[in-house]
Amino acid sequence: MRCHRLTTFWILSSIVMTPLLGSVPAQEIPSKKRCVAVISIDGLPAWAWDDPKLPMPTLRRLTREGVLAKGMTVSNPSVTWPNHTTLVTGVRPAKHGVLFNGFLVRQGERAPAKLESGHDKSELVQATTVYDLAHEAGFTTAQVNWVAIQNAGTITWAFPEVPSPSGLVEREMIAEGDITASDLNDFSKGTTAWRDHYFTEAAAHIIRKHKPNLLLLHLVNTDAMNHRYGPKSWASQSAYAYADACVRRVLDALEAAGLKGQSTLLLVSDHGFKTVTQMIRPNAILRGQGILKVEAGKVVCDAYVIPEGGTAMVYVTNPAERQRLVVRLKEIFAKAEGVERVLEQNDFAALGMPDSQQNKQMGDLVLVAKEGYAFSGDHEGLPLAKVEAGAYQGHHGYPSTDPDMNATFLAWGYGIRSSAELGRIENVDVAPTIAALLDLKMGAVEGRVLRQILLLGPKDSN
Repeated sequence: MRCHRLTTFWILSSIVMTPLLGSVPAQEIPSKKRCVAVISIDGLPAWAWDDPKLPMPTLRRLTREGVLAKGMTVSNPSVTWPNHTTLVTGVRPAKHGVLFNGFLVRQGERAPAKLESGHDKSELVQATTVYDLAHEAGFTTAQVNWVAIQNAGTITWAFPEVPSPSGLVEREMIAEGDITASDLNDFSKGTTAWRDHYFTEAAAHIIRKHKPNLLLLHLVNTDAMNHRYGPKSWASQSAYAYADACVRRVLDALEAAGLKGQSTLLLVSDHGFKTVTQMIRPNAILRGQGILKVEAGKVVCDAYVIPEGGTAMVYVTNPAERQRLVVRLKEIFAKAEGVERVLEQNDFAALGMPDSQQNKQMGDLVLVAKEGYAFSGDHEGLPLAKVEAGAYQGHHGYPSTDPDMNATFLAWGYGIRSSAELGRIENVDVAPTIAALLDLKMGAVEGRVLRQILLLGPKDSN
């Protein structure tokens, strides 16, 4: 069965299989016949392209035939869900509202805040997305493992992060022998490489069978390997090679579907990566100060910290003492080893983040880690812990001004000006550019259409 193709074959095929699709359109294609495929390789940093031995032959070829930005500035916080949401809305988290890889729930006075998954897009995203706009204009849309998108209502075909044997695309794939019901029932138990295989197969299936105008595909194995073993490790390099094979599989599907010459590929990432050697445990610091306690196995606290890698959100959970606690917490964390800065409410706007009055999920303070440090949510143990080899050595979440957080943007195919100069861009530019490739216009965005890389004539003033 196709679902059991060997990874080795995929990697070899990226070198020896049929030629890639052309990158210069002979004539303008009607927008309803175009396909824009957006592939996010989670955690692929801009600096990775400086390595001449980067094992990504397909993507190397696409950079020669298309356009590679010198870097793409991400949004704060530089984590997956907020930045994937920026990529499709063209606005920063202060406007679209997604601040975590999930939905933050305040559990009441003197109780720790917690993150929940499984919330619908309508609860998470407070801005119009490019797939909303495309759907309303009569285009067909598809998503595979995109985030903050559950029950969006404007996605025509979906293979979600946690697929089900009862899903439409899943049933079609079962019928064609591309996956089994047993695989779907145990999907979350599979390795990230195994899941990326099926995410890619789902994208290929949707392309062949349904020919969507807009496809969003999110690959996750690179992020997992960078986290566990650190960027620039052998595991990280192998993950890049595997992602390259997945991209090649999508290109093959576009050609097999007869979409050659009318497809555009935008390859993006959501953040870069840094290697760390020390983990800061701010909740353990609070416990040492008596601000957080464990009573009968339950956390009782006047403040609590949610980590996001290189930054962390601090929440006052005792509103009667808010003013005093904010001052005390700032003093405590400013003195903590590994903490570079403590940001207050009046600092948030400059980061593109809301204050806690605009968005109840926002913290009262934001902690920023020094080079070589990241934050953990543990309240047990010492305030600082050494990171052992193979135990979560890579992190993101640092301020977007950190060059290590710069992400990837590569454009190739129909409507793209081959070898155009493209320096640094911002990820708010991606959504309006997707819209322009479909002859649509996004209003109220913070980004711009990347006109310098487009062969298509101007349709708006962005």
